[in-house]
Amino acid sequence: MDRVGKTPEVEQNIVDDAFTTDIIVVGSGAAALTAALTAAASGRTVRIIEKTAKIGGTSAMSGGMTWLLCPANHYAQEAGFSDTPEEALQYIRQTAPAGWGETEDPLWASQVENGPAMLKLVEAHSPLRFKLTSVPDPFQEVEGAKSTRILSVEPISRKILGPFRKKIRRSTVPQRLTFHETVAAKLDRQPIRGTLKFAPTIVRRWLTDSVAQGNGLIVGLLKGCVNLGCLIELESRAVEFTVSDAGVVDGVKVERGASRVLFKARKAVVLASGGFEWDPEMLSKYFPSEVDFKSGPSSNEGDGHKMAQSLGAAFAHMDEGNIVIQPPIEYEGKLHGLPLRIHAEPDAIIVDHSAKRFASEYEYWIYARTMDRGEDGELIHQPAWVISHWPMVKRTPLIWWYRRYKPGWLLKASSLDELAALTGLPAENLKSTVQRFNGFARQGKDLDFARGTSSFYEKQLASSLGLMKEINRPPFVAYRFRPSLLGTKGGVRTNELGQALRSDGSVIAGLYCAGNVMAGPIGARAPSQVGTTIGPYMTWGYICAQSILRDNRR
Repeated sequence: MDRVGKTPEVEQNIVDDAFTTDIIVVGSGAAALTAALTAAASGRTVRIIEKTAKIGGTSAMSGGMTWLLCPANHYAQEAGFSDTPEEALQYIRQTAPAGWGETEDPLWASQVENGPAMLKLVEAHSPLRFKLTSVPDPFQEVEGAKSTRILSVEPISRKILGPFRKKIRRSTVPQRLTFHETVAAKLDRQPIRGTLKFAPTIVRRWLTDSVAQGNGLIVGLLKGCVNLGCLIELESRAVEFTVSDAGVVDGVKVERGASRVLFKARKAVVLASGGFEWDPEMLSKYFPSEVDFKSGPSSNEGDGHKMAQSLGAAFAHMDEGNIVIQPPIEYEGKLHGLPLRIHAEPDAIIVDHSAKRFASEYEYWIYARTMDRGEDGELIHQPAWVISHWPMVKRTPLIWWYRRYKPGWLLKASSLDELAALTGLPAENLKSTVQRFNGFARQGKDLDFARGTSSFYEKQLASSLGLMKEINRPPFVAYRFRPSLLGTKGGVRTNELGQALRSDGSVIAGLYCAGNVMAGPIGARAPSQVGTTIGPYMTWGYICAQSILRDNRR
């Protein structure tokens, strides 16, 4: 086991200075490392506790895209773009789910205020650097929308980490190329041609062990933490908080195999332990739909949620998640989801259990539609299916290649009648729905759901993919349109300072939360195409640390 500092071999109950730091951070993703970096940069001693042998959590497996609001991040400012707090808050308020403003508005304001300062601190105390992208906010028709809020990670070498070089959690997707390079390579459509095009770059990055995206993000943050003296405890599962006689959270008990170790914190504990998507009981209790695949580490079992619950923490948004539709892939011996969009194709439709379309397939929140419920509380569209034909599969490597990881995931039939029998859909309805869609494709207009025309996002997809094509070349194919989870987004209710709250609104002294373990103020209906976990959660890590630093409690 790799860790820094004194390591006990048996249960340690008497805590000395070797086991005490100013702050303990539970987790090692973007939120956790940003909190640790912020605190350490101000001279505080920090211990980072990671459950697994790998560092980075879901963040390391992600694309590393970072959505940062105003006042304009300094990359946008240097490029001559303007953004104001008022515009950012206006955009968030207008794109948020109905009623969320009553509880989340103070958190939105805090996030907007602290984002730019977080970015400057991270770059001042780590080798991490970003590049402005041209990815626009998806709701461009809403006031306050911008095209200058998403940053991508620049390449960085893992060699700078020394002994931690091989401890970064790998992703299910290659991360040698940056976001800009990946887009230019068109790897989702032309993986072989794109790889050959960027072969010199990939080889150079391999020789220097340089990575971008989520791995690059974690490498940079971790290097900053290591340089500032943060202690890192791997293979250490946090299982319980300790509370002082004054009612303040002041330590964490962790398990290491058969041993249990107690670490103490002079000032506070930041809980940033990830989501609960890999805990079957919690998922079935809180999430409103059956789940197809999960993309994050299988260690995301809600440990932090359970620890906070024992202290009487309030929970919110437990039915929220970062939802996509994914093909299967094997990762660390388990079936995971590949976190890439696959459902939006010009010759693909989505139907419900009655074999009828229920929305535009290019709608930004088609994922959330799969979880619509009726007055009786039952899901009204499930089981839903994506229906297409073999030409779509042939030109879509993400489906053609990755279907082999789960036999039977992609169903194939010589006729629509046969496909209806395989899926359990009403055959006549399925044939009628496909026939009606084909008619729309021929005339270039979707009379049912205005596909490709009703919003900026839909127009963008229609422009890049094509509006509609007929589904008419057997064999016909189908796969379930189940939600897959990049991560759950519900958890401990916090205030605008990141402090954990009880159900009566009182503060759990000494406990702060950031990342997927907190009740994310931005839920499944994210106001950005990408980056609405990484950017905000880094900001909340920063907010938590700054709040602790302002607290004079010793």
